Amino acid sequence: MRTCSWKSLCCSMLLVATVPYVNAQENVWKERTVRVQGSGKAMAVPDQAQLEFEVAVEAVRLEDASAQAKVRMNDVLKAVKSFGVGEKEIQTLRYGVQPKYRYDKEGNESKQVGFTVSNRLRVILKNLDLAGKVLEAVTKAGVSQIEGPNFGFADPSKLEIAALKDAMRDAQAKAEALAQSSGAGLGKVLSIQQNSMGMPSPRTMVTMAFKANADVPIEKGENEVTAQVEVVYSLK
Repeated sequence: MRTCSWKSLCCSMLLVATVPYVNAQENVWKERTVRVQGSGKAMAVPDQAQLEFEVAVEAVRLEDASAQAKVRMNDVLKAVKSFGVGEKEIQTLRYGVQPKYRYDKEGNESKQVGFTVSNRLRVILKNLDLAGKVLEAVTKAGVSQIEGPNFGFADPSKLEIAALKDAMRDAQAKAEALAQSSGAGLGKVLSIQQNSMGMPSPRTMVTMAFKANADVPIEKGENEVTAQVEVVYSLK
């Protein structure tokens, strides 16, 4: 009798422990959902341009190369600042000194024949209408290389938010279409996941060296920010 009662008790305990698990599984299947991905974008005219200038001077003596590079870079800085560009918008990126070699066929060796001194500068323009004029001015001042302009935004966060809102509208439209097609109603949002945020790739004009008095037309156009989200809705 004791053995039978013990087995009955164990069976009862096992049944009681199993019921919540079964109910939990049933609740999962009762909760109907739809998962969609939404894409959005926002476009705006850039509000700043980035330019990079480099001065490179070669000379036999390092002192001469350094002195000449300093004079030319000062002329470039003077030209940039003449357009009202502030100190905060100007940054030295690199100052380099490299020995210059020439291969001697007779001696079958490379001999040092001088030095190259280079100085690279980054300039941020808040007034994009000045880009062409600045490029022309620094060319006259003696830059060896120009890269840019790269068009962008001082504060891209507003565009990012606008792109995310557009992505959410796209996600909701898709979810509503799927729900209606299945004969269900769209419920509340259960989860949102931001999958990606695409900032505009720098639209860079090729590295240039302009002739003096050259007319440099600059078209800023528009930049685009993209966003993707994944949203889960409940179905009624």
